Amino acid sequence: KKEGNYGDSFLKKKIQEKETERNEKFEPAGEEEFEGVKIVAYYFSAYHCPASRIFNNSLKEVYNSINLDEKFFEVVYVPCDFDEDSHRNNYAYMPWLSFKFNDENIALLKKKYQVKQIPYLVVVDPQNEWQTLSIRGRKEVQEQPEECFELWLSNQKNQKYTDPVPDTPISTTITDEAKEAMIVYKQWEEDRKREKEEEREREEKEKAEKEARLKAS
Repeated sequence: KKEGNYGDSFLKKKIQEKETERNEKFEPAGEEEFEGVKIVAYYFSAYHCPASRIFNNSLKEVYNSINLDEKFFEVVYVPCDFDEDSHRNNYAYMPWLSFKFNDENIALLKKKYQVKQIPYLVVVDPQNEWQTLSIRGRKEVQEQPEECFELWLSNQKNQKYTDPVPDTPISTTITDEAKEAMIVYKQWEEDRKREKEEEREREEKEKAEKEARLKAS
């Protein structure tokens, strides 16, 4: 399937009378959302990843700043979530487009860009066959929030495209906030494992009690 032929693969936010940080009202959307857009970024992210949730805020500030008067920049959330509930919870805090959960394009894009870590931001040119303008979008947003869009436009103007797969690992600045978030995430993982184990033990106990009652009767 050719990149950019997305049809109605997306979700977008329904406009609310009063804007809130969290918006759980989604509606179907198609590739017509890219009309007039100069730059598109694929945002690989997941609800279970604290670093992704922190980066959401940085990306949201850049997104809103660029699109203050007119939409020139569109972000597409490429969900890397475990399940649809996690996808909905994560997307509820995002103002841009999202692929529908389990859309076939998700696996294709992960493979093309060989995504090995999240959050990961790939910037592409929708006006020239979706060629790759940057595979260091996350780093550029974090370190050059006021200049990154001009950098991408310059690459586009000069047709300075890049290979979609990095030759070397992409380094990113790890803030103290991100380090703290990773500690929280590890604790969350441990709690999740414990809850699953407790649930498994509870199910086994209920099963044993049920079998005992059947034998007794």
